[in-house]
Amino acid sequence: MSVISLAVDQVTVKYQANEVLSGISFTAQAGDYIGIVGPNGSGKTTLVRTILGLLLPTQGKISILGTRQSQFKEWQRIGYLPQKLTSFNPQFPATVREVVSFGLLAGKKFPKQISRTDEIAIDKALALLEIRDIKHKLISELSGGQQQRAMAARALAGEPELLILDEPTTALDPETRERFYAVLKEFNEKRKVTILLITHDIGTIGKYAAKMLYLDKKIIFFGGFDNFCASPDITEYFGEYAQHLICHRHDAPKS
Repeated sequence: MSVISLAVDQVTVKYQANEVLSGISFTAQAGDYIGIVGPNGSGKTTLVRTILGLLLPTQGKISILGTRQSQFKEWQRIGYLPQKLTSFNPQFPATVREVVSFGLLAGKKFPKQISRTDEIAIDKALALLEIRDIKHKLISELSGGQQQRAMAARALAGEPELLILDEPTTALDPETRERFYAVLKEFNEKRKVTILLITHDIGTIGKYAAKMLYLDKKIIFFGGFDNFCASPDITEYFGEYAQHLICHRHDAPKS
């Protein structure tokens, strides 16, 4: 029997009178890798923020790792990398190691201390993102791409069961981006971490994710890429050429 990591049931979100999300329903099974895509203003970040409880839905309900969101307390089981690095002040005098450790401290009881096991986890996350060499540098001294990798290491250090990433590769160069996707693949396939990844790059997400959620204030499509590729509704929505470029399951037809 499949374990459900996330269940979103008829969620609607309004800003004042403006409906940003309308009747969103989908489930993520344990070990799913879902790419969330859609045009600007389609509600992708709003969806993630609602799942995390940062926004309240106007209607509908959400369950996280088998618990109703309103009763969910074990947020350390979730790794989150926001789109913009607003969760800390880049001028704050913290090293990369300290920033990564904050993700582990969140789930600890007082007095909050980093253990030897935690130090190993921190080093492992830094190694995965290939930033062990800047472990003791101040976060304010880093480039945007290095800061993004430090925040990604923070999200991964606690080995979460559910990992939510909002445009995680925006500040990364192409080579680093591919390595980052390889890290996500390892977490997903070997450790069965459930991944929800928002990306603007609809043309490449089919190379990495197993499922796609195409959002435009409501769900246009949710499912595997084989189904996406075969769907006549999607052919009508995108056009056959774009549809097959997105799915990455075979050569696109010649134009």
